[in-house]
Amino acid sequence: MASGGRGERARREGEGMVYHQEENGDIEKMIYPTRLISLALPSKSRQAPTSEAISSGYPPEELNHSNLVKLELSDGQTLYSKLVVGADGSKSNVRQTAGIKTTGWNYPQSAIICTVEHITENDCAWQRFLPSGPIALLPIGDNYSNIVWTMSPEESLRHKSMSPEDFVKSVNNALDFGYGPHPHSGSLDYYMEKLFSDIGGTAASTKECFEIPPKAIGVVSERMAFPLSLKHSHDYVSKRLALVGDAAHTVHPLAGQGVNLGFGDAAALAKVIADGVSVGADFGDISLLKRYENDRKAANVAMAALLDGFQKMYSVDFGPLNVLRAAAFHGAQYISPLKKNIISYAMGDAKWPLFS
Repeated sequence: MASGGRGERARREGEGMVYHQEENGDIEKMIYPTRLISLALPSKSRQAPTSEAISSGYPPEELNHSNLVKLELSDGQTLYSKLVVGADGSKSNVRQTAGIKTTGWNYPQSAIICTVEHITENDCAWQRFLPSGPIALLPIGDNYSNIVWTMSPEESLRHKSMSPEDFVKSVNNALDFGYGPHPHSGSLDYYMEKLFSDIGGTAASTKECFEIPPKAIGVVSERMAFPLSLKHSHDYVSKRLALVGDAAHTVHPLAGQGVNLGFGDAAALAKVIADGVSVGADFGDISLLKRYENDRKAANVAMAALLDGFQKMYSVDFGPLNVLRAAAFHGAQYISPLKKNIISYAMGDAKWPLFS
């Protein structure tokens, strides 16, 4: 996404939207299916020309654009912008073209994603932890849900290539009886509920019985498989450039937090830009954009570390660890204040995971 100067044209590259500001101040957005070929950030050599440069006959457009980002597009056109926002995914072309480095590692897992259809409307998100990784059923409206299924790379290729009928059968099997019996209350649940009901701290959901997710009846989209990784950019911003979402950080999908982190980035960056505009500041200035980075970076690192810990915890099948893991989840289920705080953190309402 790029925000042009007054009178600039608008383009879109990959998943980045570029806006055009008219002379009357209105913002118009336009989408073009072009790719970003090169990106040149302002440097000392491209700062506003001196009086000698002006008298030497520099082209007027070079004089006007010397302190803007220069983007060259695959259709041969050139765009100048006050601010470029890289929102183009984990393989961000904007990030790579700008030379921003990342740190991270690959997981020995891949994910299958697709959209499935149900007979009735699904209004609840479901997740089940399986030996190879979690499967999530995420409602998107009407009778449709997205599937995000973590498994080994070999299994992901097999599930991608199997027939739609076999894939639907495999999904329903995984969400129902396929990997063991349905959860049921045990003696630990009884004593936990009794303990916290006596002090008025039991979450209401502890009274709910196990429900089977709605069955899938068909696949209505392409099945895609991609390797999973953790990745974090060293910098979120440079002069006249900011990264948001997966372009800045990629996390394991086991808790569905990638999109929430992206929404948080977008909201924080929008606020910083609005604050700058309200006082007449240059919204592409590095000192202003650093406020966005400082606001989001620590929180995003904390979430990435938490999800990485969950991934590693569920990758080990070891008796004592299994007991501790179960006890931790029972605590989150039965201690109402803790559960509410975890939900608030997962929804992005709280910046830190515990009692923020």
